[in-house]
Amino acid sequence: MKVKIFRWRAIGPLLVLFVIAGILWWLFADTIARRESQKVGTQILGAQVEIQRLHLDLRHGKVLISGLTIASPHEAFKNLLQADELVADIDVVPLTEEKLIINRIAANGLRFGTPRATDGRAAATSGDGIAGRVLAETRDWASQFQIPVLQLATGKVSIDSLDPRRLSTIPAATALGARADSSRRAWRAAFDSLRLAPTLDSASAALETLRHARATDLAALNAARQAIDRLKRARDRVTALDRGVRTGVAELQAGLAGLDSLRRRDYAFARSLLKLPSLDAPEIGAALFAPAALKPFERVLYYVQLARRYMPPGLLPRATTGPSRVRRAGEDVRFPKERALPAFLVRTAELSFLLHPTSEQPQRYAGRLTGLTSDPALYGRPTAFQASGPQLAAGATLNHVRAIPVDTAGASVGGITLPAFDVPGVPLTLDPGAGTSQLGFTLNGDTIRARFAIRSTNVRWTRDSGFTNSTIGGLIWQAVSGISNLDVEARLSGALHHPDLAVRSNLDQAIASRLRAVLGEQVAAAERQVHDRVDALVDPKVGPVRVRVNEVQAQAQAQVAQQRTRIDELQKNLEQRLRQLLGGVRLP
Repeated sequence: MKVKIFRWRAIGPLLVLFVIAGILWWLFADTIARRESQKVGTQILGAQVEIQRLHLDLRHGKVLISGLTIASPHEAFKNLLQADELVADIDVVPLTEEKLIINRIAANGLRFGTPRATDGRAAATSGDGIAGRVLAETRDWASQFQIPVLQLATGKVSIDSLDPRRLSTIPAATALGARADSSRRAWRAAFDSLRLAPTLDSASAALETLRHARATDLAALNAARQAIDRLKRARDRVTALDRGVRTGVAELQAGLAGLDSLRRRDYAFARSLLKLPSLDAPEIGAALFAPAALKPFERVLYYVQLARRYMPPGLLPRATTGPSRVRRAGEDVRFPKERALPAFLVRTAELSFLLHPTSEQPQRYAGRLTGLTSDPALYGRPTAFQASGPQLAAGATLNHVRAIPVDTAGASVGGITLPAFDVPGVPLTLDPGAGTSQLGFTLNGDTIRARFAIRSTNVRWTRDSGFTNSTIGGLIWQAVSGISNLDVEARLSGALHHPDLAVRSNLDQAIASRLRAVLGEQVAAAERQVHDRVDALVDPKVGPVRVRVNEVQAQAQAQVAQQRTRIDELQKNLEQRLRQLLGGVRLP
């Protein structure tokens, strides 16, 4: 019987299938890889990722990307970065395990903040996926800061519309008066429960008997001793009641002090109805520059929180958006294993980028990125980035190796054109021009410390179309229009969910002193009107309550002192008469 080694009827179609697969790979592999890379990048960053050309050369382990554009997730018509060319050297063997290990990336012609024609904010418009949730969380975080508004006084100062029901002092005074009446009744009942009259009467009778007794009258002596013991116990009860009275009096006096505090709060509330400008320099600095200073903090926090989601600290499971399905995509959760290759790793990336790409002499910079991975605990080293160039020093470290992540970033950029922004509450636009910007950011677990500073010597101020000829608006324009230097610093510190924000600038004192010099008397007069109006509404309620509290205090303390004086006097007379009868012998 002849044995067939090859079954040509089966091998033939299989070879044809391999040939067809090879042709399809040769024709469509680059297109499929480009589309999937765009889709995955958009999901991860929350902004549109566009690639003009992508070429796979798996035989040599290389990937070439040309015309990479990543839109900004925060600004509608601006790109986060553009790259002319990216060349990646990949490790082919881990691809069989669905793991992407990139040994080296060379990125050339990076440009930042370039304009675009369409809105590329994927997370902002859809709100789906991990990037959408992180973006919503950072926006909620930024909205928690209560930034004062530099309000301009317009029209005539009037406080006739002040509603007494919106004042805090009046209901507090009513409640304190009720407490004073309740304390009066309680102390009166406590005095009655002492039942001191029988004790004092029996002590007085024992003293009268003792005055006519002799040293041998043992019954009178024993009655005197018993009367003294009853007086001591009565004094202890009076002392205990005195402590309670003192505590109650202290609470009532604290209530009166609280009324004074509430009155000051009502002054501030009534003052806010006048829309008077703040003359406090720190509040002016926060009102002018806090909204602009919060933007870099919010954006850095967005990328840091995004990195924590995709690069979980320790060996925590990582959730990613699942593939599209008819009903719901859901999420895929991957649990990493020790001593295994990361699912994604960029060992080294060399970056070459430009600042001022449209100028006649664009400045070229170089950067280096190491250890970018989806599983920091498996890789064992933090992700590090550094960049340098003319008037540039930048660096960042994402240390997610252990359970508590520590993320730091810092940059100092000089000689760049800072973006212009509108001053909140004032129809003025500030154009810093060319200057220096510094940023420092540290997020250790849930504790944040950050600093942002802007310095410029080419400041230009412009009045927009909504500028009015109000007195205060004109004063602010006079105060700032001649200032060409700008020095702003914002600091953030404390727990991440509720940090403290402090903003200062060289314009704070200039604006405050200018307003104080011209409007100080007018503001003071308006504040006196506010105080008089609040006092007119509050005094009819607070005055009687204050008198009632003082009367209750005086009556209770006088009654306690009176009873204690009678007890001490009777005890003293009894002890003195006993010593006379016993010839100075000390009583046991």
